[in-house]
Formats: sequence, structure tokens, C-alpha cells
Amino acid sequence: MPRIRSELVDEAAARAIVTAGRRLGARGLVAAAEGNLSVRLDHDRLLVSPTGRRKDELDADDLVVVELATGRTVGTGRPSSDIAIHSAVYLARPDVRAIAHAHVPAALALTLAGEAPDPQVLPETALLLPRVPLVPFGTMGSEELAARIAGALAQDAGDGPPRAAILERHGAIAVGSTLVEAVDALELVDLLCRVWRDARLLAPTRRFGPPFPPPGSDRTSA
Repeated sequence: MPRIRSELVDEAAARAIVTAGRRLGARGLVAAAEGNLSVRLDHDRLLVSPTGRRKDELDADDLVVVELATGRTVGTGRPSSDIAIHSAVYLARPDVRAIAHAHVPAALALTLAGEAPDPQVLPETALLLPRVPLVPFGTMGSEELAARIAGALAQDAGDGPPRAAILERHGAIAVGSTLVEAVDALELVDLLCRVWRDARLLAPTRRFGPPFPPPGSDRTSA
């Protein structure tokens, strides 16, 4: 990997973004210049993928440092056009250290068809992503959409705030303490959407529901 342009940038954070971009590409979750990734460097700064670049072909020198409070770029480069979403989520969720967003094809298809998959129908998503809110469509890059997404990811229904959300006609977004965690969650959203889509094709009129009690419940009780 090339050396990082600025001494202000954490090499581990840069490596995480480059690796995550390649992983998203290998899974078919990003195309052309779609998607964006970020890592929170400290209280005040983010490291963000650039606009207009394939996320599976990034080098460390392509990444952009952005001030969280102001959105001002530190040094050269242009951050993702969705920087407002990243900033809003980090401000709403101090526990979040990394964000991954991709135009997940199956999520795009389901929301275009008016479908919102229920994570409770699969054991793994029921356990790891018990809630995946659907965020209504908004203008990409807008402050309004950023506020909606941050609000959805900050809602705590007693089991902790969500790790991911589906964005109407805009894919999905996931958060974590690391980019590995965030991309893991994004892959689970993709799995849920693909299974829901396939099941809907096989059984168009069937109502899908959880076949087992929610995590933490007593499975032996009547």
C-alpha cells in the first residue's frame, strides 16, 4: 500500500477503508463510483472515501480527512458526496467509529417494489440485526436525508440502537466500532434482502414471519 500523504492520517484507519472497499467490490455490493466508507479518527476528524472513485480500487493517498463539526476538508481531495450522512450519524451515535454505505442491489429492488424485509425471519439477522429500519427516500447528499438516517440509527427500542438501515431506492447503511463490523452488518442486510426477494418470488402471497422466539426469550415456555 502506498504511503499516506499526511502524517495526520492514521495508517490503520486508511488500511481499513481500502480493505473494506475491496471487500464490497468482491461481494458485488458496489458498482462504478457508488458507495462510501469512513472511519472516525478522533473526536474532531473523519477519514472518508473520495467522491467519484471506485471504492474497490482505492489507495491510502485517495482518502480525505474531514472536520466533523464543520465539514471542512483538511488538505486536498474531495470527500464523498454523502459526507453529510456520515457526519450526522457520528454526531448522533458517539459509539460509532466506522460507517459503510452501498447501493445494495437487492435492497434497491425491494424498496422499488414497496417491500421492507423483516430481519426477524432469519435466525442470524434476528440475532445480529434485530431491527433494520427503512428510511424514506430523500435527495442524495441532502441535510434532510442525513438527519433522517441519523435519527433512524439513533432510535433505541430497549435492545440498543440499530446497526443498519435500509434506504429507500438508495441501498443500505451500516455502522460499527470498526469497518469490519460495519461491512459485516451490510453483508447481512444484503443476505436478508436477497432471501426476502427470492422467497417473495417463490411464494408471492405468503406472509413471512419469525418461526422462533426473539433472542433472549425462553424457547421452552408455552
